Amino acid sequence: MILSLEPNWQRELWASPYRLRFELCDGDHVGRYLTKFTRSFDRARCLARMALPTDSVTGIIGAFPHPSMVMNAQQYGWTTETGFEQLSELGVSCEAALGSWSGFWWPGDEADPEAEQWVQRAVSLTWDEADIFLWNQIALDLGVEPRAPVLTKLVDLERGVCVNAYDDRGMDITALTKEPLVELYSQFNSWLLDDDRNRMAAVFES
Repeated sequence: MILSLEPNWQRELWASPYRLRFELCDGDHVGRYLTKFTRSFDRARCLARMALPTDSVTGIIGAFPHPSMVMNAQQYGWTTETGFEQLSELGVSCEAALGSWSGFWWPGDEADPEAEQWVQRAVSLTWDEADIFLWNQIALDLGVEPRAPVLTKLVDLERGVCVNAYDDRGMDITALTKEPLVELYSQFNSWLLDDDRNRMAAVFES
């Protein structure tokens, strides 16, 4: 099954039962700020490369609708430039986009009258650029700099796989079919989120 680049590109992923939830930073590192970040970043890079075995990755970028209204936006330099411009300064050009659209970033937002659609772009990435995406996702929540006012996901369009490092704590890897995730489930079982193990076992051990 193939993912398409359009406003509802995530709809089938949100509904898919084939989702692995990984813990990026275990309890041994709670309170140790730098170690939390480096451990999370290292695990995220390892899992992403296993989930997306390709030299060319597609990245989906969602720009914050109002970055200038974020707390400490002036300190971060988010008052004048767009999220795409800030991301370019980190080393990922967003100009040669594979596609651009407006759509909801979170599941269920379609039913929320106050939810805003985010401007989104799809870009082709090297793994060095994909690492910047992972860095930014983890840095946002911890306050590590530099960072840009965007949220990002890495996808394999042909295999229908999406990698989402949602913050320093965890990463979701979702697929439209079971097969792309079976080896991940087995090889990195010790990193799976304990709170969700029963659901994952029911899906991947059945």
